[in-house]
Amino acid sequence: MRNSIVKICLLLTLFSFKTTAQTPPNMLNTIFRTGDKIQGGNFTGTVWVTPLLAADSNFNASIGNVVFEPKARSKWHRHPGGQTLLALEGVGYYQEKGKALQILRKGDAVRCPPDVEHWHGASHDSWFVQVAITPEHPKGRVLWLHEVSDEEYQIGLTQNPKNQSGAGDLEMRHQHIVTISAFTAKGDLEQLSNAINAGLDAGLTVNEIKEVLVHLYAYCGFPRSIQGLNTLISVLESRKKQGITDEMGKTASPIPDTLSKYDRGKKVLEALTGQPQITPPKSGYGAFSPEIDVFLKEHLFADIFGRDVLSYQDREIATITALVNLGGVEPMLKGHFGIALNIDITETQLKNVLSIIESAVGAKEADNSRKVLSEVLESRKK
Repeated sequence: MRNSIVKICLLLTLFSFKTTAQTPPNMLNTIFRTGDKIQGGNFTGTVWVTPLLAADSNFNASIGNVVFEPKARSKWHRHPGGQTLLALEGVGYYQEKGKALQILRKGDAVRCPPDVEHWHGASHDSWFVQVAITPEHPKGRVLWLHEVSDEEYQIGLTQNPKNQSGAGDLEMRHQHIVTISAFTAKGDLEQLSNAINAGLDAGLTVNEIKEVLVHLYAYCGFPRSIQGLNTLISVLESRKKQGITDEMGKTASPIPDTLSKYDRGKKVLEALTGQPQITPPKSGYGAFSPEIDVFLKEHLFADIFGRDVLSYQDREIATITALVNLGGVEPMLKGHFGIALNIDITETQLKNVLSIIESAVGAKEADNSRKVLSEVLESRKK
């Protein structure tokens, strides 16, 4: 068994290719063949499985290569004999039942203890390639359980203390989400057109930009959102005439209905805030107007936040940008700064959001919001 693992590890040092959310698996330059395409069954999303070495009388373990497309993952499952995972490329997730999610990057290795319920797969926006070493056992190699729901996938990510976006600099895609959101909230359609063009050129898909514009109706109203969508249509028509073909991107996955919409929205809000939600609210606007509490949980947090075209981080960056540019909503802005920090958007990244707003829109909006952010940061130190 040990010799077999050493051999496969030596082979892995030769493995090298560039992965992006747009990389088709048949173009991956890997020493292993792509393998069999699997959709459904014991996986959510699409994966490609390649058996490398089967267990035999000398080596009591099988070795296989798996390629996960972004957001693809296994079902919850257990290995009676345990398992070892070696991360070859991209960004992956691994989570044991009741524990925080771990992020796996190229060169990482993790042991799945025997009979411990867990799942693993790709991150939101990156392919993930792994080698799995699985011992044989009288009870079987693997016992498959239930699917990892979209809620578990999102909530698991927010629980991780070292989120993949923990780097200080704001990701390029988020920089474009900021400018698109800012000009949508302001109603500056000429600048919004420029921002949409820049976002498409930088790799945002049509459906991601569309989702940002739809998301923003909850914060700056239907008129701004619909004007934004009409601007997107005009930009796409203009680019098509120029011979530019933009990637549509994925559409939202079906939302599971195992819970009522209210309870589903409540769980999402708890994941975002890190705080239990009292039902029904005992004070504040939710107690004064129970109707709006229902609308918020059932529609905003269940229906809108439940759509997986954008991550929670994408949505919070868009939301914060819209609130900054609306002005006069400091309590709401303060709440969303707190949510952003809770889901591992860093202080530096939030300051970068405000710097982009200052450059694109104006210093007044950014300066007012910096004061709110400072108050939030101070309160978290107490």
